[in-house]
Amino acid sequence: MATGGAVMQKRLNFRGWSECVQRMIGGSGEAGPEQRAYSDAHPWSLDRPLLEFEAGDVWTIRDACAGTQIFGDTGSGKTTGSGQAIAKAMLRAGFGGLVLTVKSSETARWRRYMEEVGRRDDLVVFSPESDQRFNFLEYERARAGRGGGLTLNIAQLFVTVMNAGSGKGVGTSDPFWDRALMQLMNNAIDAIRLGGASLSISNLLSVIQSAPQSAGEAESDDWKRESFLFDLLVNARETLESTHDLQDLSVTTRYWLSEFARSMDPDTRGNIVSTFTTLADGFLRGTLREMFCTEVTITPEATLDGRVIVIDLPSKQFMETGRLAQILWMICWQRAVEAAGRGPESRPVFLWADEAQNFITPGMADFVQTVRESKAACVFLTQARSNYLHALGSQHVAGVESFLGIVKTKIFHCNGDPETNEWAQRVISEDWRQQVNYGQADGQSAKKGLTTPPPNRSMNIGLHRMARVFASEFGGLRCGGPPEYAIDAVLFQSGRCFAGGDGNVLRLTFDQDTSCG
Repeated sequence: MATGGAVMQKRLNFRGWSECVQRMIGGSGEAGPEQRAYSDAHPWSLDRPLLEFEAGDVWTIRDACAGTQIFGDTGSGKTTGSGQAIAKAMLRAGFGGLVLTVKSSETARWRRYMEEVGRRDDLVVFSPESDQRFNFLEYERARAGRGGGLTLNIAQLFVTVMNAGSGKGVGTSDPFWDRALMQLMNNAIDAIRLGGASLSISNLLSVIQSAPQSAGEAESDDWKRESFLFDLLVNARETLESTHDLQDLSVTTRYWLSEFARSMDPDTRGNIVSTFTTLADGFLRGTLREMFCTEVTITPEATLDGRVIVIDLPSKQFMETGRLAQILWMICWQRAVEAAGRGPESRPVFLWADEAQNFITPGMADFVQTVRESKAACVFLTQARSNYLHALGSQHVAGVESFLGIVKTKIFHCNGDPETNEWAQRVISEDWRQQVNYGQADGQSAKKGLTTPPPNRSMNIGLHRMARVFASEFGGLRCGGPPEYAIDAVLFQSGRCFAGGDGNVLRLTFDQDTSCG
């Protein structure tokens, strides 16, 4: 009977950023001349270590900016293990960042992180209880840089956010409805911009609701006297001087008074208006109207200066509207980071999304693929790969595969999802392994009555293609808790060869910080 030999596996201890700093500056805690020069001249060099593991392996700012995906069951320790280690490492290194929340406990967690690393004053909590406001449309209109303030980009921001929040297009499979909503938005925005009013969702609604519904109404004195849209068009005509603005006014006036009022089928017009009001409804009432439709007191650019903005509108409490508000912040942050023209020595920033399936958008792969050039680190945590597929729908399978393929660091905690574990085995891939096979065959006597000779034993040593980590292993990783409070994980990073690991794979154990839940 032949038996296969087991593949030896090695577990490594984990060291966080604080110990890495002590090693860099020496046991005395005082920096030597070389270390001070490095710290002063290149405080945010791409090669600055954030985490250090056994055998001298490090995980740097460059690695962080290539994207990180953490998988693990609920209760596996992905948040209090590798997630916590990465979060604190980035905070200690001075990152600014945007934190999206699903559970109400997330804000308290990040408040504790910021206090522990001595950066309490850099925390900004965007919540109904705070006095922070973010009129995202007015912000986009005033945004400096190329593309900032363009009507088309403002309209696209609204439609992109609303589509991402709904998880589908604004209409049916017919792209006409998307184009029709964009046309409506472009002309409503231009009416406000040219007429000198502030840009907000509530003013957009006022423009649309005060538009004429027929050719007769467009000529009516009653409509002209009561219409917010008409007042804007008149004010624009009386105050504008530039040829460019006057041309825009002509296009906008023709849309509202001719195409919208005269040419458009009433049912079509009603469907387009209903699409807008349905998408915008959550921002037109109560607290969210106050937070997103009034003024601008905080912007995504604050993260570039070291602020950490926690969007305290967890979807477990604020439901779909809270999720939509956070996607809005995420998309505005993405635009701001990419438009900032940041260089190699700029302060790094991060996007943090626990329960990331709630915030995934079809365009996420495109952002992650290029944002490393803007020195931004994206960290996504979720239970299973299927969460993303469920969130985006079957039509986005290729997009999910692209997104997960682009993210360079993948960390796997304990998981009971077979599909995710099998996918992890495929990602980590196979390698040639030395395998020892033992065999034994019973001996046979040559003549009756003679003693049976001893069995024949054999040993064969050969190389075989084997998985470096088998899918079955992930279900047995430790999840923290008593008595050891140890959290196991497998880290895979493409393009690396770890001195203390198996090629580009590290097996890690994190000490669970029980104060963080």
